[in-house]
Amino acid sequence: MKTLYQILGILLVAAVAGFGSNALRSGQLPVCSSAGMQSRADAAELPPHRISLEQAIALYRKDKAVFVDARPKTAYNSGHIKDALSLPWAKAEEQIPKLFESVPMETPVVTYCDGEACELSDMLAEFLKELGYTKARSLHNGWSRWRENGMPAEVPADKTAQHGS
Repeated sequence: MKTLYQILGILLVAAVAGFGSNALRSGQLPVCSSAGMQSRADAAELPPHRISLEQAIALYRKDKAVFVDARPKTAYNSGHIKDALSLPWAKAEEQIPKLFESVPMETPVVTYCDGEACELSDMLAEFLKELGYTKARSLHNGWSRWRENGMPAEVPADKTAQHGS
């Protein structure tokens, strides 16, 4: 019986330590997940560097933001958000001065890439913030979610025929 109490005690201490450290970290992990969620980015609370799909769409429709594709140029060329700029993360430092010369620092900037695991847009948004674009935010898994919601996109004719769009 003593062993059972020890095991329960260890589990209780581990649970308290785990929940406590999660509560103290800047990007808290969800305690439970819902299989019905479309994407982690659609959760009620987004990290400060991210923007919801709904917010991004609203900015796009009002023409209030610059959209920036953080994927490699080949991915951009195979399809991108209509009127988005191409700024591959790998070339950001060298291309930003020319690409952003006419973009005021206070302009909202929405970066995006593709895939749940893609962090290029997060890194690019943070880099832009460091340069003074304080309203730069990342649309997580932006390209796929944009297309799934029927938003305007520029896709080569051969890709349009393949996807039936």
